[in-house]
Amino acid sequence: MIKLFIADIDGCLAEPYRPFDLDGFARLRAWAARAEAEPAFPRLTVCSGRAYAYVEAVAQALDLRAPALFESGGGRFDLPLARIRWNPALTPEVERELDAVRAFYLEHVTPLDAAFSLDYGKRAQAGIVHPDPAMIARVLPAVRDFVTGRFPDLHVYHTHVSIDVVPRALTKVQAIRWLAEEEGVDLGEVAFVGDTVGDAEAIAAVGLGFAPQNAADAAKAAADVVTAGAVLSGVEEAYLQCLALNRARADAA
Repeated sequence: MIKLFIADIDGCLAEPYRPFDLDGFARLRAWAARAEAEPAFPRLTVCSGRAYAYVEAVAQALDLRAPALFESGGGRFDLPLARIRWNPALTPEVERELDAVRAFYLEHVTPLDAAFSLDYGKRAQAGIVHPDPAMIARVLPAVRDFVTGRFPDLHVYHTHVSIDVVPRALTKVQAIRWLAEEEGVDLGEVAFVGDTVGDAEAIAAVGLGFAPQNAADAAKAAADVVTAGAVLSGVEEAYLQCLALNRARADAA
């Protein structure tokens, strides 16, 4: 039985810098509400690389009752309690190393183009964004060289519009395990929907892993199911498959 359904945001619940599908959000919100009273409906939440404030807003829009993970699990936000907790893997030494990466961005990356933005909202990651994928591809090798040569405990992830340097000990898999343990859920009772190379490990680790049609090849290869739909329609499809599975198992029991 799938008790906890976790979705990434960018590339899954929404596309970066595009309007939200409010009708789709309304359906997810209704399912999240039903999950609090009907066991067949998995509890719904998110695990995103986005910063706390953005994830809090999405959690509020969906009225999530389960804790939401931000900065790829660097922290968790409990909407009903209005409480933030930071991942134990975020140590003072790790924070000093992330500060050094931010200083590198400011000295060597942001001067290249005015459209580069340092993600000042993140604590557990050193992030930078640019709306042009070509600019991300241009600076990615330099960021990798800087991080690899100095900080072996950090890892570089990227999407087509962002670069995030994160602690190796702080992954979406580790964060999902952290959340599942505290919620009293076995990892085999968790479903996760992700779309990037960085999501592949988490997709493979949970009981039921999904990738939407727009996902990277690595995410699709790790998934138990690649949905016919892309982005939010793929997430809805995945949730309904989990609901059907739960109902079928309940009927069989």
